Amino acid sequence: MFNGGKGEPGNIARNTYAWADAQKGERVMYRYPRNVRWNDNVIVREDEFAVFFRDGKALHVFDRPGRYAVTTLNVPVLGELVAKSLGIKQLGEIFYIQRREMRGKYGTTEPLAFRDKDFGIVRIRAFGKFSYRVVDPTLFITQFVGSEGITESERIVEWLRFELVQTLNDVLGELNRDKGISVLDIPAYLNEIEHMALSKISAEVEAYGLRIMNIAGLNINLPDEVQAAIDRRGAMGALEVNYMQYQTGKAIEGVGEGAAKGDGSAAGLFAGLGAGAGAGLEMGRAMSGGMSQSNQSSSVVQGAIRCEKCGAEIPSNSRFCLECGNKIRMDGMMECPECKERIPSSSKFCPECGSKLVEKCPECGNEVRGKVNYCSECGNRFTS
Repeated sequence: MFNGGKGEPGNIARNTYAWADAQKGERVMYRYPRNVRWNDNVIVREDEFAVFFRDGKALHVFDRPGRYAVTTLNVPVLGELVAKSLGIKQLGEIFYIQRREMRGKYGTTEPLAFRDKDFGIVRIRAFGKFSYRVVDPTLFITQFVGSEGITESERIVEWLRFELVQTLNDVLGELNRDKGISVLDIPAYLNEIEHMALSKISAEVEAYGLRIMNIAGLNINLPDEVQAAIDRRGAMGALEVNYMQYQTGKAIEGVGEGAAKGDGSAAGLFAGLGAGAGAGLEMGRAMSGGMSQSNQSSSVVQGAIRCEKCGAEIPSNSRFCLECGNKIRMDGMMECPECKERIPSSSKFCPECGSKLVEKCPECGNEVRGKVNYCSECGNRFTS
């Protein structure tokens, strides 16, 4: 706001300066676009400071509401200034500063690297809210305007955001080092992280005449793959099993799906499961919610072979039988129990001697291969 006046130079105010309320919003500082002259008037309202600035220094602060003429009466330092610079016309600049508590938001522009004991280096993003106020207008103007050359409110807020993110990064590092927290623990530490960040940043910003009043609403975003792993661990805890059992169970489920689609590479996963297959199989069954027997059968038959020892159907790339533990030959062949010739393992009759290789259980009709004493489906004992 600018008002011109007429009168005798040196006695009557030439101009009147004020910061209009409509221009304030969340701007913490406003530099009036014209230099003040002798006997100009500066209007100061209750919610603001006005700072007289010249040569990189805050020379005077108008800290009470009122109308002030720029003379030696209201700005004593002007006497020395005028004495040194006889005939000076432009005395300096006026900066307005809001007194009230200001609010802002912060967030990471680039992910923070967090070293996790389970997931390795996890790149996380953080965002939240904060509030601040100017507690020392002289120091505020001297540091930002005089030392840093910052005259725009937006750049001050950007500086605050940067300091908050750096402080947050330091706090996460300290908690990781001192308490060994992982990304799984962070949600339980959000309040502590905010309080630690508020304490750590105070000394830094107070050197600039500012005070952070509050840090709140902290949110931590994890990469999708890490969040998915956390969700899996939650499911694992609900079923009271360990993580290895969970992973094994998920692998077996994947093999079943792959076998149903004729995916030999999926079936090959069985080879790496080893001794943990039993526990994993139980976990897989629990996670699948009890698939029906018909679905299990259809997922095994396609792309399957039979164990030459017990006759059980197993994935074609299996190295060991899941029923009896017999080592499976990888060439898809078996030995005829009658003539001892090598024949395809899926044969129901020996193509060399004609011996019947598959029998049906008289109780349930399940096809049984080889010399076994019990039916693998119903447990019926076979008579010799």
